[in-house]
Amino acid sequence: MPEPEQPKAPEPTKAKVKRHARLSPTWLIPLVAAGLVAYLAYSWITSHGSRVTLLLDTADGLTPDQTTVKHKAVTVGTVEGIRLTDDLKGVIVQIRMAGRTDAMLTNHARFWVVRPRISAGNLSGLETIVSGAYIEVDPGEPGGRRQTEFKALSQPPGRQSDEPGKVFVLEAKRLGSLSSGSPVYYRDVEVGEVLGFDLGSGLGPVTLRAFVRDPYDKLVHVRSRFWNTSGVSVTMGPEGMRVEVESIQSLVSGGIAFETPTDTDEDAEANESSRFELYDGKADAENAFYREKIPYVTYFRTSVQGLSAGSPVQISGVQVGNVTDVRLVYDAANRGMIARVAFALEPERLLVRGAANDATVTADVRKAFSDKAMRVRLESSNLITGSKDLAIEYAKDKVTAELPREQDALVLPSEGGGIDSLTASLADVASKLDKVPFAQIGDHADAVLANLQHLVTEIDTDARPALAQLPGIATQMSLFARNANGTLGSSGYGPNSEFQHDMERLLREVNDTARSFRTLADYLDRHPEALIRGRSSQASGR
Repeated sequence: MPEPEQPKAPEPTKAKVKRHARLSPTWLIPLVAAGLVAYLAYSWITSHGSRVTLLLDTADGLTPDQTTVKHKAVTVGTVEGIRLTDDLKGVIVQIRMAGRTDAMLTNHARFWVVRPRISAGNLSGLETIVSGAYIEVDPGEPGGRRQTEFKALSQPPGRQSDEPGKVFVLEAKRLGSLSSGSPVYYRDVEVGEVLGFDLGSGLGPVTLRAFVRDPYDKLVHVRSRFWNTSGVSVTMGPEGMRVEVESIQSLVSGGIAFETPTDTDEDAEANESSRFELYDGKADAENAFYREKIPYVTYFRTSVQGLSAGSPVQISGVQVGNVTDVRLVYDAANRGMIARVAFALEPERLLVRGAANDATVTADVRKAFSDKAMRVRLESSNLITGSKDLAIEYAKDKVTAELPREQDALVLPSEGGGIDSLTASLADVASKLDKVPFAQIGDHADAVLANLQHLVTEIDTDARPALAQLPGIATQMSLFARNANGTLGSSGYGPNSEFQHDMERLLREVNDTARSFRTLADYLDRHPEALIRGRSSQASGR
């Protein structure tokens, strides 16, 4: 029997490898997460800038995560934290700046807190009453080194770094009522403000920094003059009392004004940080415009009370200079004290515009200010205040002697004048009147009047019969004139003959004489004493 056929072993199955994609979708999840993290990190970095540390005196009005930092009303940061300093004398504020603000974090930047501020010269920050306090930053001038720690300003600065204009330095003897924020005026227009002041060592002048905005800063020239307008200026003159106030603000907080000569060259504009003297008043500043000053000295033995440095010197009532010094010195020649007065005349006051460049005119003016006949008189300029000034006069007599000198100053002779001269004259008159023997004169006058009265009585007694006959004489003269007139009328001479005219003239004179006799008789009958005393004005008016 055939052998059964063995079954064949099955062939091994070949594995089929199925190829998958290189990147599985599962991997997209961590990639997206990583990208999101990177984006968030980038967004955080770009939206959050550097951390700034700010030192303040107080944190009044500041709140973490709420108080913002602004520049030109745009938020550029937020307060993150507030803590006290280690010595407990200040406050440290941590600020997270916004992105892309690193350019403003230099040593030129300034920070300060904006709060409602009400003072005599400033009113600011009122918007924070509703919105709350915030921190303002001023980046300052471009450039500078990077800095992240700052000390905040106690007061807002008067000028922003990008505000056009110039800052000028003023030197004053005293500060007065000036302070930061005091206005600066030009012809009554506010053109700037005072940024601050520095006393320095306290022994020299006070230094102020005044900012003048553009385009008014171009009005400040090398020859410009600044003066203090604080308070009220009261002057007494021929026109009466004069009160001057620059503005209500300058009255309260002080102020500065300046003026520039009209003949100043256009290219003489002052540079940034130019230094000027700050005068006490407008009069002092106007005097400073005159550059040429001729010095003089004079001496007075009378009182110079009311005369001080700055008092005017006048010629014919027009100011030509100012007193520079008044002091008491010892006169060795007379062994006594004498008042020495120094003053300066300014020829430019007499030169009209354009004449200053005329050599002939200038020479004539200088010559007139060195005349040998010049004399100085002390005059009272105001009887109410007692102020005095000097008046220059020229002697009428011919003077040949040269004027003496004290170093570079001419010495002019002085003369009394004004109320002092009047007082001296009255005192001299009173002294002379005091020497008159009025008592003896009165006694003699009484005796003379008694004798005169007795004489009048005797004359009245003796002359009365003669006076009684005067009316009769006058009547007879009138009768004679009428008879003569009738005789002439019956004569053979014609009415137009020369004899007729002469006789008529004679008769008129006779009538006038008779009328005068009657008048005299009537007057003497009423006033017989007139024969001795004469006819008084009172009696003649009757």
